[in-house]
Amino acid sequence: MRRREFLVGTAAGAATIAGWSRTGRTQAGGQAGAPAPGGRQGGAAAQGRGQTPANVPPEKLARVSIMTLNFNTILKLPWAQNPTPEQTLTIFDLPKMYMDTYGVHSIEYQHSHLAPSNPSQGDIDGDPAMFKELKARLDEQKMTMTQINLEFGMQNISTPDAALRQQAVDRTKKWIDNAVMLGCPRVMINQQQNNITPETRAHAVAAWKAMADYGKTKNVKVSAETRGAGTPEQVQQLGMKTWEYMAGIIEAAGAASNVDIGNVAAANQQELHDCIKAWFPFSSGNMHIKSSPNWDIGTAIRFTNNTLGYKGLYSIEVSTHPAVRIVYNTILANL
Repeated sequence: MRRREFLVGTAAGAATIAGWSRTGRTQAGGQAGAPAPGGRQGGAAAQGRGQTPANVPPEKLARVSIMTLNFNTILKLPWAQNPTPEQTLTIFDLPKMYMDTYGVHSIEYQHSHLAPSNPSQGDIDGDPAMFKELKARLDEQKMTMTQINLEFGMQNISTPDAALRQQAVDRTKKWIDNAVMLGCPRVMINQQQNNITPETRAHAVAAWKAMADYGKTKNVKVSAETRGAGTPEQVQQLGMKTWEYMAGIIEAAGAASNVDIGNVAAANQQELHDCIKAWFPFSSGNMHIKSSPNWDIGTAIRFTNNTLGYKGLYSIEVSTHPAVRIVYNTILANL
């Protein structure tokens, strides 16, 4: 997934709570992602994995999910030919690490962390034997795979190429079946948002509807996320920001939304809230969270939770392990 870099913005309290310990007090000289006193040492601590879960009610931790994307630099995939020395953590290690470090029972996988992208390295749509082993690891830690993020490149709902659209539909159906095998209630597609235009709208709706309808037969929601405001030319053509136009496509397809707080490209807090509110009726129950210099993340969490009555997951999407702790603490401080 072409993910955005984490921005250390003006989130209220983020600097203060970055060193929040289990007791809720700031650690003396502590830094976000640094091992807590008495934490595990060695390789895990050196990778920023030495902290322990926040001492908060379980119902708060139940609202937090963490994306595997955050650990790209330290994640060693089974088909990786030349892993770096830092890549020591496997996809089978993540469930226990999540519990030991964060006390979080929800994990969100990239599909590229579950299957190779290159057919020469294996089945690009997954190995059932590997899924069975991973499901056992999840169950052992009482973890739920909450979403699989699908990135199929040119195979997407908005491409003008009918064959590629059909391939996107077929592969998404396959991954819906994989999600059932893994006990996962959601998959998220990449709609290639910059290709969304009045000319592509009809076939984008049709392809997404085929995916969503199949998902409904398996109790799996098929969502897409906010991916910026669109190019200036696209916004001019649509007469609105792309996220506004996308809301109508989601509704027409009978699909679901995954608001990506941080990738709305909102200029200010009000615009962010406007986007969240427009997409809220279609919410899949999962929302990506990151910070931005343009608005306050804590205010956005309170708006969704308190004003809109959102009861779903806040899934952390950042770029470094220490940044996970900052956003994690911000979420817990504002629920």
